[in-house]
This record gives sequence, structure tokens and C-alpha cells, in this order.
Amino acid sequence: MARTHTLPVVFEFLDYREFLGVWWAALREQGPRYSYRWFSRKAGLGSPSYLKLVMDGDRNLTEDTAGRFATALDLDPLATRYWQALVKMNQSQTTEERARWYEVLSSVPPYRATHRIDRSQYDYYALWYCVPIRELVARDDFVEDPEWVAQQLRPPIRPAQAQEALDLLLELGLLERGEEGLRQAEPLLTTGPQLRVLAARRFHQQMLRRAEEAMDSMPLEDREVGGVTLRLSRPQVDHLRKRMYEIRQEILQLDGTGDGAQAVHHFAFQLFPVTDWPPGDTDAS
Repeated sequence: MARTHTLPVVFEFLDYREFLGVWWAALREQGPRYSYRWFSRKAGLGSPSYLKLVMDGDRNLTEDTAGRFATALDLDPLATRYWQALVKMNQSQTTEERARWYEVLSSVPPYRATHRIDRSQYDYYALWYCVPIRELVARDDFVEDPEWVAQQLRPPIRPAQAQEALDLLLELGLLERGEEGLRQAEPLLTTGPQLRVLAARRFHQQMLRRAEEAMDSMPLEDREVGGVTLRLSRPQVDHLRKRMYEIRQEILQLDGTGDGAQAVHHFAFQLFPVTDWPPGDTDAS
């Protein structure tokens, strides 16, 4: 029986379960012959309900079953490479793992061709030095020279990385070229929520490493690191999170308003539990 409807393309998805759901719905429109049992036989699986369990999130894919699914989905070698990286990214337990598999799948040419701006926006958040360089551009003594820019960062980066960041910022419209050279601009970044969360987590991880390094490399008068450990109720935690947001907004108003020489700084809060909540706490999930 010839297929009469166009099936979705895997390169358009960052969630393999979502892809399966859309693919299956499109396939089912082509006739009753396409059943869970049909898919199971085609994939060489023992259970006719395996596809539904995976789509519903009740079962994960192993490397073997991901390969079997690729066969049943009629994916070519390039799409299979993307599919396998997508499965591993979605099922990864840590941000490091998810980022590593995103790097793999986003290197596949069809994805890069379709989602070039998505990947560029991910790089903006995920490469820790892009945000500081954008701030550095607004400084009065800024020099549009990759070697100069690279040496301003702490720790210093390579000139090639500095040039890559400048090119990326221009591509995204976060910088623009005026009569007097580069200047900041304010475009709307539209990366999807899943990718934005992954990139933001990656950024915060890297800045936490910079903070750890600063404790050894920066003089005491140039940094401030402190914290308290205390018992809090859930309403108190909610109150602190709200106050942290308000303070962040207040601090943002200081950007570029001071007199005299300026250095780009990163200001961060951390609030997280170091014990479990007591058993029976219904709000602790």
C-alpha cells in the first residue's frame, strides 16, 4: 500500500518521544494496516505495546532498541545518527551528558542547515565567554581586536575563541556595527524552551567553575564569596527565591551606570537544599 501522507522529519525534533508521536499519528492516517503489532514486527520487538510505552514515557530505549526503532522508522544512516544522539540526549541524567549529545546531533548537516540560529543561540548561552564579551564591548576602552579581547577575560581565552564569539554576537544581532564601531543591540532570542534550559544550565555550570577558580586566582579585594547554612520552611524558601529575583533585577539597573573604570563582573546567587525534606512532606516532590 503506497503512503499518501508526508511523514515528519526527525531533524526537526529535539524530543524523540514527540517525534514518535507525530510520526505515528501521521502514519495511522494512512490506513488501518499500521498497528502497534505491525510496528513491533517490523522492529523485531517481542511486545506489541512497546511503541506505545515508549511514546507515553513509560519505557526508555536502550542502544539496541533505539537501533531497532531506527530500522522500523526507515531512517537512513544520517537520520539514524541523529536519532541515536537524540535518544541519548533526552535520556541523559546530567547537563554535561545532555550537552555532549546535543553537540553530536547538532553537528549533523541537515540539523545545522535547518536550525543554524538555534545552534548559534545555544552557543551564546553555553560558551561562558560570550556574555562577558558582549558586556566588554560597551566599555569605553574596548578594542575590536581578538587578541586584546582574549586577554581581558579571566581566565584568558584564545584569540580564535574571541573572534568566534564576536562573529556569533554579530550573527545573532546581539552586537551591531555603528559609525564608531561595535555596539550592543537588543534582539529577541527565540530558542525553544528545551534548548534554552539546556544552554542556561551549561552556562551556570561554567560560571560556577569560574567562581571556584577565582577563589584561588583573584585577590580577596576583587571578589566576595560567602554563604550561610540554615533551616528553612517551604514558604521561607519561596520568599527567598522571590527576593533573589527582585535583587537580580535591581542589580541589573547598575549595569554601566558607575563612574570611572569598569570591569565586567558576574554576580550569582545559589540556594539549594543540603538535606532531604522530612518524610511525609507533601510539597517536597
